[in-house]
Amino acid sequence: MKRKQMKLGPISRKLGYGVFLASDGSYEEDLIVPDTVTEWVGRAVCVHPSKGVGVSNPATFKTFKEFFVDLTLPPSVKRGEIFHVKISVFNYLNDSLPIWLILKSPDDKFDILADTGSEGGSGVKTACVPANDKTVVSIRIQAREVGDVNISVKAEVMENATDSCGSGNVQQKRDILIKPIRVNFEGFLVEETQFKFVCTNDSENVLETWNVTAPDSIVPDSARGFAAVVGDLLGPTVENLGNLVQMPYGCGEQNMINFAPNIFVVQYLRASNQDDEDIADRAIEFMKQGYQRELNYRHSDGSFSVFGESDASGSTWLTAFVLKCFGQASAYIAVDQNDLNLTSEWLKSLQNDDGCFESVGRLFNKAMQGGVDSESPSLLTAYVMISLIEAGESNNSTVISEALSCINDAETTTNPYSLAIKAYALALAKSPDTQAILDELMNISTNSDVGLYWEFPNQYESSNGVAVETASYAVLAILTYTQSFSDYSYMKHVLPIIKWINTQRNGQGGFVSTQDTIIALQALAAFQKLLSVSGGPTDLTVSVTMENVSKTFSINEQNKLLQQSVAFPTVPISITFDVDGEGCALLQAVLRYNVQEGEINEAFSLNVTTTTEPGATCETKRIKVCTAYILPDNKSNMAIIEIDVVSGYIPERADLDELVGNGTGLFKRKEIDVSKVKIYVEEITAEEICLSFRIRKGPDVENPKPGTVKVYDYYKPENQASKRYTLPPPTECAD
Repeated sequence: MKRKQMKLGPISRKLGYGVFLASDGSYEEDLIVPDTVTEWVGRAVCVHPSKGVGVSNPATFKTFKEFFVDLTLPPSVKRGEIFHVKISVFNYLNDSLPIWLILKSPDDKFDILADTGSEGGSGVKTACVPANDKTVVSIRIQAREVGDVNISVKAEVMENATDSCGSGNVQQKRDILIKPIRVNFEGFLVEETQFKFVCTNDSENVLETWNVTAPDSIVPDSARGFAAVVGDLLGPTVENLGNLVQMPYGCGEQNMINFAPNIFVVQYLRASNQDDEDIADRAIEFMKQGYQRELNYRHSDGSFSVFGESDASGSTWLTAFVLKCFGQASAYIAVDQNDLNLTSEWLKSLQNDDGCFESVGRLFNKAMQGGVDSESPSLLTAYVMISLIEAGESNNSTVISEALSCINDAETTTNPYSLAIKAYALALAKSPDTQAILDELMNISTNSDVGLYWEFPNQYESSNGVAVETASYAVLAILTYTQSFSDYSYMKHVLPIIKWINTQRNGQGGFVSTQDTIIALQALAAFQKLLSVSGGPTDLTVSVTMENVSKTFSINEQNKLLQQSVAFPTVPISITFDVDGEGCALLQAVLRYNVQEGEINEAFSLNVTTTTEPGATCETKRIKVCTAYILPDNKSNMAIIEIDVVSGYIPERADLDELVGNGTGLFKRKEIDVSKVKIYVEEITAEEICLSFRIRKGPDVENPKPGTVKVYDYYKPENQASKRYTLPPPTECAD
């Protein structure tokens, strides 16, 4: 008989391998299994060269500890709230078990309170756990700091106990469990950023002093932030790959924020001969994951839409966007070429006799319509043309030639966004008409101390995101035109545009929304690639001074992608950057704080009501949210409604499932992230829409702070409305 011993790790759930049996057909093996309560099922499959395959009957066994401890916590709480930690001890022995329970915070981030009141209490309790039963003990604690706070509980046997509970003489002596709970600030998060791209040489240094302040009305002690320096425009992006915008990623276009930026990062690393394989490998892994997720939004005809098969058809706009990204990603990851060809052919089939591409499916971003009152298809055609060429289509092909006719035959526009996209499309096609479009674009630009950018006279055509996209397409157009025609007359504008683009960054290294972030990063990567090739090596020393804190950072060719930062010791604060040496650096300061009331904006109406569901216990409440779009352009882009549920309550998933259904109605998708519910809305018009769902009581939270509701335009998030709400008191159910 053959015998060996193996160990299954704590996360092992499946074990399969082949062995050769001795002539007597027997095999024996010892397995060390995890000590969690688990039922294991095993069977043998035998293969013989002449007798075929045999399968045994299953054998089962259950593993468990003699006793173990568990914690029941709210999904999340707000700082200062008092909540009850329920400690459950399970006893699998045939005798009662005397137990010490010791609760503490490994990182000392909460206070333990007495059973009543707000005085200090003890985290040590005793319990007698009956045989083959459980005992639950509750301890009140109050969170003092935000973040993921670890709560540790140890259940220890009281050995040689003399009372009636049992002797405590068991083999297992203790069990320890650590669980995190998310502690948030109350109110609404606000982020303010300052960025500046500076270049220097050995003959001069750069000295920058910034003042960072927060309003007086912020949630107490919620101001926090950091100052940072990095020697590469893609540094903040590399630092936060996978988390570039503070917005949901639950549809076909938004998922691309976790896909496309990785392409430009790897392209840049390869083109600039940087050998940071760790960054490249991480970016390629994100690409693989994003590619697989994006296939969920693919239709059988090769097209893509924002919500996949629940949409009636594919979308011209999104399909072009996906084709552009998949085509470029195929140099680094495995992309099904047959699928890619099918997607390309689907797009080409939408080209009309005049060369313009037909808009099919929902266009969730109104900016792509070329303005509220425009019916011209030339802008969408330019967008599709860019995607086809970047995915490998020859700029001399018939489809590109006919698309150029559509663009050139279109009515003249003064919309900077339209001009910038058309300029880039013409530059990619190496059209001599590019120069005229670039001239028009530069003639309506604005030059200021912070750089060169474009303003939009019609507020309904503009947004922060559209302004970033416009500037980014302008950079791509100039760089492509210069390379194609060796005409350097527009290059003097690139650095001022780049400087302005960087002033619009968020604290994660992205920008406003998905489209602007992706196009901006493409432009920054293209510029940084040029800078790396034409400029000298980076060798900088940056001193950051604020209050009594001083840090000196070295930036060189080996670490220029590394974002180096120092936290604010206090707010308000004055920050001084002193940059010496040779090269360029991106200076940044990021301030975050919370406010009790959200920013006032006249884009949406918003009403929130809460009621108690019928029943004697008052433990189920209902939240109802009603909103309408109230600006003169009549409807929003795709919108998000976010409901932060009051601590101690849990959203009823069945209600949310019913609200969204199969995604063919107005409410397209739901997401539940801990205690936050996010509802995707196709569009919001002047006609008020309402949604409601139940929330049920979970672990006790005393005097919970108000919850929040926010509605915003995904592609123009400055258009938003927000409100706080409270729940009806439990006393309304009293006799």
